[in-house]
Amino acid sequence: MEWSTHFEHDGLSLGRPGDLYERNDMSLSTHDVQSSTVPAPLKSRTLVVGYDGSDEARAAFAVAIDRSQPSDTIVLVHATAPASSWLGAPYYERAVGQIHDAAERVLDEMRPIAEQVETPIEFEVLEGPPAEVLIRVAAARDADEIVVGSRGLGRLRGALGSVSQELLREAARPVLVVSRDAATVLGTPALST
Repeated sequence: MEWSTHFEHDGLSLGRPGDLYERNDMSLSTHDVQSSTVPAPLKSRTLVVGYDGSDEARAAFAVAIDRSQPSDTIVLVHATAPASSWLGAPYYERAVGQIHDAAERVLDEMRPIAEQVETPIEFEVLEGPPAEVLIRVAAARDADEIVVGSRGLGRLRGALGSVSQELLREAARPVLVVSRDAATVLGTPALST
């Protein structure tokens, strides 16, 4: 009784190519396996990037750009402190407007960079603690990941890495924490403005 084996998968072939084997008690293969590898289409991703104007935030933005494809979307998010609730109505509205304008100026620093890349970049300003805001935006956008600098210059500077630590603890998606030097190593333009 003759028995032989033939196995072919992803270019690996054992036995004689083209042989068709009849099923018998000793056969390990009943037919040739043809492998056709068709690349899967790239899934577009959403990356939420925390931005406070610091070098670390610029590096996070640069790394997000470097990691993205033209089909992806980057959402650059700036969290603001709430205006004091002790202010009366006209003063409160003015304070909210001033806070929002200041936040837009911080994001405006990155608009020239956004115009230079193929990946669409959107800008958002939201009120609240930075980690909470980033988690909310990521959930609303069904983001694939959150990218932040390792240490920002915002309200929570005193607690080393508190925003990134909170994100790592609380976020329901991957969090990429980027050091200030990461963008320099990549040679990306976000630090050049």
